[in-house]
Amino acid sequence: MKILIPSRARNRNRQGGFVAVIVMMILLGLILAYIVANLHALATLHGDMKVVEQKQIQRLARASTNAPPVPQNPADTNPPAPATQPANQ
Repeated sequence: MKILIPSRARNRNRQGGFVAVIVMMILLGLILAYIVANLHALATLHGDMKVVEQKQIQRLARASTNAPPVPQNPADTNPPAPATQPANQ
């Protein structure tokens, strides 16, 4: 025995399915927007990491030893101050 469903109830049921599809599409769009934003942020961070790495490589290349830096021109250093003796009065 079949129960007859009035046409209005059938239409509501179909509209409910349509609304569910729309809601799911909106949620999918939001998730995709979130993924794209995260990928953009990761790409930016990757570029920043490359810059930091290059700066560290340059810094470590300059200071490759623990010895103090040696001046290339001896005139760049201050000559030792002459020893002064107190004058006797």
